[in-house]
Order: sequence, then structure tokens, then C-alpha cells
Amino acid sequence: MSAPENSHLAEAFRRVYYFLYANGKASRAERIVEDLTLALLVKLATERSGRTGAWQAVLAGDDDPATLPALAREEFPGAIGPAEAFHNDAAVVRSALQALDDVDLRHAPAHIVGEAFQAVLGPRIRGEKGQFFTPRTLVAAMTTILDPREGEHVLDPSAGSGGFLAHAVAHAAATGATIQVTGADKDHDLYRLMTAMLAMVAGQHGTAHHRNSLAPDAWVDAHGRPARYDVILTNPPFGARIGITDPELLARYDFGYGWVRSADGRWCRTDKLESARDPQLLFIELCVRLLRPGGRMGIVLPEGVFGNVGSGFVWPWLTARGTVDALLDCPRTTFQPGTDTKTNVLFFTKNDDAGGKDDTAGITGESPRPAWIASALYCGHDRRGKSVTTDGRPYRDDFADLAAGYRHRADGGTGWTPVDLTGHTYLVPRYFQRPAPRTAAEQELLAGAHWATLGHLRDRGDLVIRKGREPGSAAYGTGDIPFIRTSDLNNFEVSTDPTKSVSEAVYLEHREALDLRIGDVLIVVDGRYRIGTCGMITARNVRSLVQSHLQIVTVAPEATDLDPFAFMFALTLPSVRLRIRDLVFVQSTLGTLGKRLYELEIPLLGGDGPWAARVEAFRRTVTQRDRLLAELETATRGEAFEL
Repeated sequence: MSAPENSHLAEAFRRVYYFLYANGKASRAERIVEDLTLALLVKLATERSGRTGAWQAVLAGDDDPATLPALAREEFPGAIGPAEAFHNDAAVVRSALQALDDVDLRHAPAHIVGEAFQAVLGPRIRGEKGQFFTPRTLVAAMTTILDPREGEHVLDPSAGSGGFLAHAVAHAAATGATIQVTGADKDHDLYRLMTAMLAMVAGQHGTAHHRNSLAPDAWVDAHGRPARYDVILTNPPFGARIGITDPELLARYDFGYGWVRSADGRWCRTDKLESARDPQLLFIELCVRLLRPGGRMGIVLPEGVFGNVGSGFVWPWLTARGTVDALLDCPRTTFQPGTDTKTNVLFFTKNDDAGGKDDTAGITGESPRPAWIASALYCGHDRRGKSVTTDGRPYRDDFADLAAGYRHRADGGTGWTPVDLTGHTYLVPRYFQRPAPRTAAEQELLAGAHWATLGHLRDRGDLVIRKGREPGSAAYGTGDIPFIRTSDLNNFEVSTDPTKSVSEAVYLEHREALDLRIGDVLIVVDGRYRIGTCGMITARNVRSLVQSHLQIVTVAPEATDLDPFAFMFALTLPSVRLRIRDLVFVQSTLGTLGKRLYELEIPLLGGDGPWAARVEAFRRTVTQRDRLLAELETATRGEAFEL
């Protein structure tokens, strides 16, 4: 197997992985990755120690690969067990090592080595553990915002391969500062790689631990005292599938217990242990505990923590112990292709008072000062993880711009907005980015237009808004009455799937509640990517059922400055669509508008104004298309049968 160029580390690691998979006796991903990480440590150890002769002797067949782990054990104590060895036979390991011969790990930037390893490891064994590698663009932004300084000690209790720590060291070095870094991870292969990464970038100033960071005795010093850190940068594992269920461990955390909200709005911890808690909640509490008074934290969390009513107790608990400095909204593509889970970042400073308001008897969540809010629309790569477009241009990275502007956020124009979070229970960052920005062209088009929320228009009788109905999958295919679903709305057209049509009896059961009328506008309010998509009910499809993920909007004939076409046109405007995005709450991977739909503000474009010609052209196009489709359906109508 030939060795690739030095600059293509990811390709080198990938080729070693697939060679071991195809030719070795171990087919499980974990075993292959163990051999790959051991090979990397051996390679780095021979380079660092200058004992390349041992490496070359193995490649030449003069020595057995089994002799190399001992050399790596000397260079990285603790990373390799006394009896640890390659899983594959000598011939397979020797050929795999040959592919790394021309790779210079010692002089390669640590983050490049880490990212190359993650490119191979990430898709194979991390997802089921709720752990996903943090993209370098976000790592860089969080590090810049927290700005580790001379003499500070930085911790990542869920460090993976050490990306946050390596970047923290590089960030500090760029300013002439020296810092201490400590990382921990439960995954043994990642711990081994982190050991090598920290040896490369931090030397004696870096420490790696192989441990469960949530364990009660994980963070005590040699004298039995709790460890404390100046800065914590982390992306902990998250997800209900890997919930913490150990009662002894749960009992060590406030968040291991149930919480209730009293009539006066205070959150109180009960004495009842939860049967399970998502790990990210316990990691929030752990990190706050591990901060010294005045210490700073940046933590990546799933959006559910920011918007789920069931997680509401987290925020008053935090503000009782420190200050929410900033909330950064991350685009949905941030962790793709690894996971579609939507995330945001919390930046927090612990109270200077070491004790703080550490009660759990009743906390309200009052904020001592406004938090800074920003929303990134682009993260530097697409859904496939590609950082360069097909024509060679880099993808836009809002994280870099927001991080650079954070220090000057008070000056304005940096993308950061101060927001008083007191009294708020819904803390998804982009929700507070209002009004949505409008381009010069849009401002010119809408000059003189009045704006109103859907809730206001509903309350004054201009709109009637109701939810669709769900007949159940058993009703699908039982008749020829169309059942309109979110996927049936495209380009303002409603086109239904005949395999989902329902019977006359099912239709009659729901018809009165839906009360569909010609001119009603359908809006997708739940789902993954189609929220905000709309279409209009016409004579062709007024005799239909509508899915519950859609809201049905009737514009009253007597509405002021509004009609169905002007309403639907308003929903297509860039600023309105962006505001819809801001109002969507993403729980794991599925989004919903919920009652926030009524907070959506739209321009009223039913009267005269600069917009009149555009609205009329929109009306004419939609109407003509519907007429042509009706003619086409009439011309092709015949006896229906199944193929």
C-alpha cells in the first residue's frame, strides 16, 4: 500500500483504516480504530524520541511490530496499557505502518492531526454515544470569545481528541501567553489521541485523563480538594438515548432531581430523583462547579435546553450562581453530516463570591445584567461537511466574524445585541434577533406599509387561524379525497399524493372542524426544513383534509389592507422568512413554530403602495397556473386504477 502525500493526513488515516478493515482479522470499528490510534502514537513517539531506527526496522521486516507499543508507552505514559498490543498480525500491521512512513506528525499542526483523525473516526463510532466532534470554526470562535490569558488553567471535561485545548494553547501563544490545559474523555482511543495532541502542543503544560467526568470523585486534587479552573470550553455528549440512570451519580447533582415551579414563578428542587437525565444537563452543573469564582465557561448545548419548558429550571439555577454573558445561535449545519441536532452555545461567568446564591429552595432567574445575543447563519461548511464550494470558494463562516466582533460588541454593528433575559423562559438566541434585517431593495418595496403580527390580525378579526387534523395512517388509501401534507406544498402549489387519500366518511368526520374555503392559505408550522412553506386552497382542492403540521389561515373579506394573495406574498419576503426561522424551536432535529406563529409580523400589502404591482403579478401568476392545472386535470381525467 503506497503512502499518500504528507499534506493529506485525513486520506492517509482513512487508507490505513480501510486497509485494516479489508485485510485484518478485526472487523469491528472499535478494534480497527484502536489499531489506528496505536499506530499514530507509535509513529509520533518514534519521531519525538528520535528512535526512528526501530520504526524502520519494523518496516524492513527485521523486527516485529509488537515491539513498538513499548516505545510509545515510554513516550506517553498512561496512554498505553502494559499489555496493550496490535489486534492484527505482523504482516497487516507492517503494511499499515508503511502508509504512515512519509507522514510527518511531529511537525504537523495538532489541530490538523486531530481533524484528520476525526474525519475517519467520527462517522463510525461516536454518534451512538451522543458525542460529535466540534467543527474547528466553532472551536475557534468560542476560544476567541473566552480569550484564555496568561497563567490561566483551561479545562475540557469532554475533550475528545483535545480540539478545544489545542486551540486554546495556540490562541494564548499568539498573544505571548502560556496557559495550562487539562482534558478528559471516557473513550479510550480519544484519550490516547488527546494525550498525543497535548504532548505536541502543550508539553508539560498539558494533562489528559481517561475518566468519566461526571463521576463524584473525578475532579479532586491530590489533597482531596475539589479542582477549580479559570476557563472551561466544552461540547459534552447529549441526547436522551444515552441518559444517565445511575441513582448514586444522579444524587450528586441538583439536576439529578425533579424540579417544580411554584405559583410565584420560583423553581424548587424536589427530593425525588429522576429515573434518568440527559447528560448535557449534568455537564452544565459539573462545569459550573469546576469553575473558580470569576471563572468563564463556553458550552455547546442542544437547542432543547434553551427552549424546552421541561428544562426551564436550568436558567434560574445558572443565574443564581453567575451571569449568562452571551448566547450564540448555531446554524443547523454546524454538526452535519455527523448529526442534524440543532445546537447553541452558552457563555457564562461564575459569581466572584465562591458561595454565591447556592440555594435550591426557590430561585427566580433574575439576570443581573443584559446578555449578548448573536445568531450565525453560516458555519463554514455545508450539510456534507464540505468547506469549499464546487467553484473553489470557501463557505461563509459567521462564527469568525461574530467572534472577532465580540470584544467590541458594545460599539454596535458587530452582530451582537444586548437583551434582558429576566422573566423569559424561552431562551433560543435567534428569537431575540428582531426585527429581522431588511435589504435596501426590500425597504424600498415596503415603504409606507403598515406592519402587524398575526396575533393582532387574528384578535381584530382579520384572520381566522386553525390547525389541520390528523386522520391516522389507517385512513390512508381508503378513498379519493386528498389529504394535504407538508410535503405536498411546493412553489405555492398544493399537489397531493393519491396513496394518502382518504374515504368520504373520514372526510366528513373532519370537514366541519377544518372549514376549508377557497383562498385559504396553508402554512407549514412543524417539521425539519419546510417550516414557513405556504400554498393556497383553490376550487381544485377545497374538498380535502389538511395535516396537523399545517395551519389554515382564512383572510376575512372585510380585512383592512389584506387579502389572501397579499398575505401569501408577504410570507415570501426575505425578512419575513428569516423571522419565521428565528421563531422556530428545534427539539433535537424537528422544528416547530408553536404559538410563536402569532408573534410573526408581516406587512399589510392589500392596498396601494410600491408593492402593488408585485403583488398583482404574484396574484396573476398563481391564479393562471391554477387554471392551467385545472385544465390539464380535466384533459387527462380517466378511470383510476392501480399499477
